[in-house]
Amino acid sequence: MARYIAIVDGKPGAFGVVIPDLPGCTSGGCTFEAALLSAGEAISLWIEDARAEGEVIPKPRSVEELRADPEVADALANGSVLA
Repeated sequence: MARYIAIVDGKPGAFGVVIPDLPGCTSGGCTFEAALLSAGEAISLWIEDARAEGEVIPKPRSVEELRADPEVADALANGSVLA
């Protein structure tokens, strides 16, 4: 089963999450763990909304494909992590 990979950045008290394969899908939390939990909810809502609108749900890319994406590579070079 393929899973969406998140980009997480921030510091204690303010972590942000972006799901690169789902445009506009973001979340956050006060802790790393809370941000990831919130990201799971954001992904579910994003997919629910896309289905309701009749949109195609993008397939998740592999870690290797994401690392090759210039925007993702830039985020990783500036301290973000994949989760």
